[in-house]
Amino acid sequence: FFLSKKIDSYTAFQCQVPAEVRFGYLFNHIKNMRYTFPPNPAYGQLKALLKDKDYFVLTSNVDGLFERSGFDSKRIYTPQGDWSAVQCAKPCSKQVWASPDILKTIGSKLPRKRIFASEKDIPRCPNCGGPLMGNVRGGKWFVHDHWLSSQKALIDWVKTAKEDDKNTLVVLEIGAGFNTPTVTRFPAESIVREVGNNQAALVRINPSDPEVPCDLRAVGIPSGWQVLSELHHADRKHSGSNPSCTDTDTSESGDKFSAAAEKAAEGAVRLRSEKILAHLRQRGGTEMWERIKNRWGHFDWETFLKHLR
Repeated sequence: FFLSKKIDSYTAFQCQVPAEVRFGYLFNHIKNMRYTFPPNPAYGQLKALLKDKDYFVLTSNVDGLFERSGFDSKRIYTPQGDWSAVQCAKPCSKQVWASPDILKTIGSKLPRKRIFASEKDIPRCPNCGGPLMGNVRGGKWFVHDHWLSSQKALIDWVKTAKEDDKNTLVVLEIGAGFNTPTVTRFPAESIVREVGNNQAALVRINPSDPEVPCDLRAVGIPSGWQVLSELHHADRKHSGSNPSCTDTDTSESGDKFSAAAEKAAEGAVRLRSEKILAHLRQRGGTEMWERIKNRWGHFDWETFLKHLR
């Protein structure tokens, strides 16, 4: 970054970053996030929990950690894209290219300082000659076409689950807060709402935003991914039990939880301080959901996903 000595007179938007620095950082970021940094234990625990179950993954993450952890790539939809692909920055077409091929060609051109020696070393679009960038959502330039088949697979999977009256659909949501709630959090609620409480339930795991809508058969667990091991253990002991609807995540009423969810929730609650729990109670379990419903009406997951195209 080029900054004047009078730093307080500049904003981040006024700082000029040379292209060789900007794209050097970008492609090192792609290499680290998509191929270097390993998955944390949560993915292994989740995979064990889903063993022998019919599942589909909807994730806003773009680091490919589900696929790298052994989840079936045909059962994963990433509406925000994935660092596994790159696209033209303009873009001049809907075409994407595999990032490993690009990283391999530029490996020797990125020295230890992670800066391209000159702009001519920046990966270029084979069609127009403009710079390439990661195929991840960040503006209207994002190319979603590459992910349409997995989006259709998710929609078809949910519709099949809706028609299945012999099994219960459990939407297990982990760490989906209010940064981009329309991508994962609201669709999760909408899917359960559409399938119906007789056939579907929502389990929300979130250390800061575990509240669930009161109209759903749902439970909110105020914890991080570490609670997955407890859920896995409970699932093995209490197979077939389902979570019940609750207004907030802090209720300890046994008749509002299944045996599995109750055990996991109580274990998670003990990990949190009374101060945080009091804050969650004051906020109210359905306040955010009610505001959204009153302003926009029912959030339809399928309609929203189609608008991402």
